[in-house]
Amino acid sequence: MSQAYFTLEDFQSAAGIHAQTTLLADKFSELHRSLYRRMRDLTWNLYPLWDKSPVVPGRSASASGPVAGLSLPYLRSREQAILVERLMGRDGADAPLKLALDRHPLIELRLTEQHFAVELILSPSSWLDQRNLVGKLSVLRHRQTLRQLMTRMDGDNLIGFWSGAYLSDAHVELRQLLRGRFLEEWMSTFCDGQDWLRVGMWYAPDDPALETSAIVPELMRRIGTLYHLYSFITWTSNNNYQHFTPSSASERSRWSSVRQ
Repeated sequence: MSQAYFTLEDFQSAAGIHAQTTLLADKFSELHRSLYRRMRDLTWNLYPLWDKSPVVPGRSASASGPVAGLSLPYLRSREQAILVERLMGRDGADAPLKLALDRHPLIELRLTEQHFAVELILSPSSWLDQRNLVGKLSVLRHRQTLRQLMTRMDGDNLIGFWSGAYLSDAHVELRQLLRGRFLEEWMSTFCDGQDWLRVGMWYAPDDPALETSAIVPELMRRIGTLYHLYSFITWTSNNNYQHFTPSSASERSRWSSVRQ
């Protein structure tokens, strides 16, 4: 019988200062090496933290303050991040040296006492990418593409607008969101620059998917489905819809007025 990659003691240690223990960080680092080698083989445009250890203790893109846990974020390249932050007005000479994680969409692996999560996270500080998403969804064919992307994802993914490293009652299962016109109506309430947007999987500590023999293929599959959504959302010079951004609530309401 395969053993769990993260033990119950690993989850418990995430509750306090022991989240920074070398053993747990080493496990995350080893997991990163296995995943990132496969990501590079697939030429995904995802990268670990630009100038630090890929494993981040006590922080998460899902929260504005410290968290009890560890995270492993994947996001755009350093060069792309510099360009985006300059577009956001960070033109100072020191801007490239102080890139901010929360200003960029990312796919995060996170371990807390309660769960192991794999999420695509778009924080309010990533307002340029949020505005890009809002503009893109003002176009009918892109709303249809978003629905198609989500339809290909497992229905047990959880999506919501909440912040924090823990699961909120405000979450919605993806299978529920795809019923009728719920997706269009729900997304029409999203407010760029204010709301968080997140979607992903949450695993209990004893989930068989986290066993040593299963965890890498499981996470590659989950990251792969999120990566398509990440690419849909993330601003690039070839994915630039900021000038389409609706300027009023009445314009936003048109998102939900068109049947898919």
